[in-house]
Amino acid sequence: MDTTPSPTDLAGLISRCTGVVVTEDRLTDGSTTFADLDVDSLGLMGVLAELKRNHGLPADVDMTTQQSPRELLTALTGKA
Repeated sequence: MDTTPSPTDLAGLISRCTGVVVTEDRLTDGSTTFADLDVDSLGLMGVLAELKRNHGLPADVDMTTQQSPRELLTALTGKA
C-alpha cells in the first residue's frame, strides 16, 4: 500500500503504535516534539516502520524524538 495518511490518520497511527494519545492539533504543532508527547525512541521506530511498510515513507527517512510530528508529516507529504 502506498497511500499517504491524513493528519488525523497519522495521529491515530502514532497513538496505536506508541500507546500515547496524539490528536491532529498536536501533530501539526511544529513546536511539539515526540519527546514532548512522551513518545520514546522504540515507539517512534514502530511508527516509522509502519509508515515505510504501508504508506510509502522513503526507507532513508529517519526521525528522533527531538523532532516534531509535523516534521514527520512533512516527510510523508512533501509539504507542511
